[in-house]
Amino acid sequence: MKKIFPLIVALLLFSCNSKHDTQVKSTKEVIVDIKKIVGKNKEEVAKILGKSDKVEPFSESSTPCKDIPCEKAFYQKDKFEIIFINGKSDWITINDLSKYDFSEENIEILGLPSSVPDFKNPRDLIRWKNIEGVNEINIFNNGSDKISYAYIKVKTE
Repeated sequence: MKKIFPLIVALLLFSCNSKHDTQVKSTKEVIVDIKKIVGKNKEEVAKILGKSDKVEPFSESSTPCKDIPCEKAFYQKDKFEIIFINGKSDWITINDLSKYDFSEENIEILGLPSSVPDFKNPRDLIRWKNIEGVNEINIFNNGSDKISYAYIKVKTE
């Protein structure tokens, strides 16, 4: 019994440590902390994403930019497309996300906490509303259960 007792104690300590290790929160790769670029001007966004590759006027008829053109800037070889409404980043598209699974947990790649979506169509779209000052976050399925792109509306609908 004296020889078995230290073995039992060692096994208990090891099993407690193992459980603790498996409970450590997993961290996902964050492609951009969206909170650092939402509602920012071009100079502030450039500090996070780098200098824009190109900027062009944007004036779609069904948008707030129809009368007074907004600016649409492209960053990191078109990975990020940002429409600046009234000088602030408002509509953000993040392209080329096909290495990430189409799942609600992958809101974390945008630097946001995992949360229950407001809408989910497993074939097409997952949508969250009103998270950390962001009006709407959408991720779209590429047809192979991977994310095609994310579309974020900061303030303007």
